[in-house]
Amino acid sequence: MKKVVFFILCALVLSGCGPYTKAEKAQLKAAGVYSQAKDCAHTDSVKKMLSGDFQGKYIQSYCDLDISSTSGVNTLLKGGVPTKVVQAMMDRENYHGSLAKRYASYYKKHKTKAKKTILAVNTDQDLEPYSKTILVKKDTDPAYLVNKFYALPKGYEPNDLEPIASVCTVGDTGCNSDELYLRKEANTAFQKMVKSGKKAHVKIVAISGYRSYDYQLNLWTTNAQTYGQDYADAYFARAGQSEHNTGLAVDITFNDHPFNEIENYKGYNWILKNMHTYGFILRYPKDKEKVTRYNYESWHLRYVGKKAATTCFEKNWTLEEYWGNQ
Repeated sequence: MKKVVFFILCALVLSGCGPYTKAEKAQLKAAGVYSQAKDCAHTDSVKKMLSGDFQGKYIQSYCDLDISSTSGVNTLLKGGVPTKVVQAMMDRENYHGSLAKRYASYYKKHKTKAKKTILAVNTDQDLEPYSKTILVKKDTDPAYLVNKFYALPKGYEPNDLEPIASVCTVGDTGCNSDELYLRKEANTAFQKMVKSGKKAHVKIVAISGYRSYDYQLNLWTTNAQTYGQDYADAYFARAGQSEHNTGLAVDITFNDHPFNEIENYKGYNWILKNMHTYGFILRYPKDKEKVTRYNYESWHLRYVGKKAATTCFEKNWTLEEYWGNQ
């Protein structure tokens, strides 16, 4: 009786008995790979590929892969990425199939492990600065990215700018007479940090805050015309791609020290260890130039919110790495 039920059930299934439907079998046979496919380790992966861009020449890799998505599989294989590395890449949470071609190119050139390859591409380390420009559409998350690949719209100005209370006065090193501004949330956090710093005998003051799109455009253009584009790009952000345009970046000094030497003075360590609790990160840290594409700046802080700042602090990440790991 059990045998009869078994055969009846098999007859009711389009494929008969086995991992593949009748249509899938026909597809595999047409590609001349059915004999390999029927005995492979991961028939579910083969079935997923059959529903998409199945290519018979990759059947052994399909059989060896244990995948939940087909996105980017063929691109990686076509790019010469070994099956084991493809698996390692696709197992990572920050893998994006849309970037598969760039993953493959980076791997082919550097032969790095899956983790490093994905992070390098996710943070645009494989691209030349300004070779792509993605416009920022929302500024509600204070951790949003602005760099040599992500730009604010032309003429962008935050609608919640307010004056910074703790600023240096004319005569202090690196200061000017202009009133400085930050967005409201960033300014509130900055004032709290300033207040706590005073208790630790670290008198923090702002020397630069929000800069307009037009200001940055003029700054970059003047230097490009005077010294050349390469020089301007090396030392100045292009309009819309300056952190200061966000209204979330602030350059600082403390205790009247020269702003570009503050890392050499007692008290700077307090800033490094505590600013994340107020939502700030050191935007351009040492030994991260390949990621940020900017030289080390001990004075340049960026407000990203407590959650993102704490993550960056605990994992020693830049803002690029924060997003590149998502």
